[in-house]
Amino acid sequence: MSNGPASERSRDRRRAILEAAIRVIARSGVRGLRVEQVAAEAQVAVSLLYYYFRNRNGLVQATLEHANERAQAVLRDGDSGLLTVEHTLLGELDAERRDTSVVWGEVLASAVFEADLRDGLRTAARTWSTLIAQAIEAGRSDGSIASSVDAQVSAERLTALVDGLSARWLAGVITRTEARRQLTDAITLELASHEHRGP
Repeated sequence: MSNGPASERSRDRRRAILEAAIRVIARSGVRGLRVEQVAAEAQVAVSLLYYYFRNRNGLVQATLEHANERAQAVLRDGDSGLLTVEHTLLGELDAERRDTSVVWGEVLASAVFEADLRDGLRTAARTWSTLIAQAIEAGRSDGSIASSVDAQVSAERLTALVDGLSARWLAGVITRTEARRQLTDAITLELASHEHRGP
C-alpha cells in the first residue's frame, strides 16, 4: 500500500517534467533544447531527468509521446465519426494547443538530422494515424463518412495535411483561420458522404 502515493508522486514529477519540456521546446525548439533548461523550468534536479529519461533524446521522445496523448484528449463521446475526425484534426490548429503543435513540428524537422529520433516519431505518427483511421471507420459505420473511403489512406493524407498546415500557421505563412478553413474543406472532400455534402 505504501507504494501507491510514492508511485503517484513519481508519475506527477514525470508529467511535470514533460510539461516543462513542451514549454521549453515551444520557446527554443528541439535543436536548442538543453536538459538543464528543462530541469530549471520544472524546478527539479538535472539528475531526476536522467533518472526518468536516460538522455536528451529519451526526453525528447517522451515529450513527443506526451504531446500525442494530449492531442488524443480532444475526442468527444457521442459524436459521429465525421465530427470526431473534424474535432480531432482541427484541435491541432487551436491556439491553446500551439505548444504541442510546435513540439510535433520540431521533432519532425529534427528527425531529418537526428536519426535517433526517428523510431519514436514513426511510433507517434502511427498512433496518430490509427486514431484518425478508427474514427473514419466509425463514420463509415454510422453513415457520416462515405463507405468507399479507405480509412488508413485517408487518415495518412489528412494527418500529413495537418502537419503542413500547422507548420505554415506556426511560421506565420498563413493565419490560423485560413489553416482551419483549408483543413475543413479537405476533410469534407476526403470523407463526407453525399448526404453531408449538400447539393
